Amino acid sequence: MHTPSAPADSATPAVRLLFVCTANRVRSPFAAALAARLVDEHGLPIEVSSAGFMDDGLPAIDRMVDVARRMDLDLSGHRSRQVDRQLLDPVDLIVAMTGQHVVDLVSIDPSASQRILTLREWATAASASAEHEWDPVSVRSAAAHATARPLAALLGGQLDVADPIGGPRRAYQRAANQISELLRTALHAPEP
Repeated sequence: MHTPSAPADSATPAVRLLFVCTANRVRSPFAAALAARLVDEHGLPIEVSSAGFMDDGLPAIDRMVDVARRMDLDLSGHRSRQVDRQLLDPVDLIVAMTGQHVVDLVSIDPSASQRILTLREWATAASASAEHEWDPVSVRSAAAHATARPLAALLGGQLDVADPIGGPRRAYQRAANQISELLRTALHAPEP
C-alpha cells in the first residue's frame, strides 16, 4: 500500500483510495504509483492502494514497468492483489479502469456501489468542482452523487481506460498518458 506523508491536520482521517483493473499488473498499479506521488507532492490526506480480479503475488507487466520508469515511477516491487469484499469494505473511493470493472465490483460488494467510479467518471466529477474536500465523508458523498448513472452508461466503453495487455509498447504509453491526464484532473494536480 502506498501512503502519503502525514496530513497537516492529523485529526482528519486519511481518505482510502483503491484503484482496480483486471489483473492488477498494468493500469491500477500505475495509477496507484502516480496517485501516491501526486498525493505526496500536494500534501493530500489520502492512502493509495490497488487490486485486481486475478491472482495475488504477480509482478507488474514488464512493458508497464518500463513505461512507468520513464515517467519516474517504480513498479519493480509491485505484486498483484486480488480484490474481495473485505478489501472493499473500508475504502472511501474505489476507482475502476472500466465500466465492466464497476459492475464486477458491485457484484462482489453491492453495499459499495455508491463508492465505485471509473477513473473517467471521477475526473469528470472533479473537473466540475473548483475545490474538493479530502475527508472520507466528503469523498464518499461526492462519489455517491457521481454514481447516479444508468448501467448502460458503464457498459458502452466510453468510460474505459483501454487495457494495453498484449499490445506494443506504445499502447502501454497511451494508457499511462491517459491515466496520468485523468488522475491529475481528479486530484486537481495539473502538470507542473
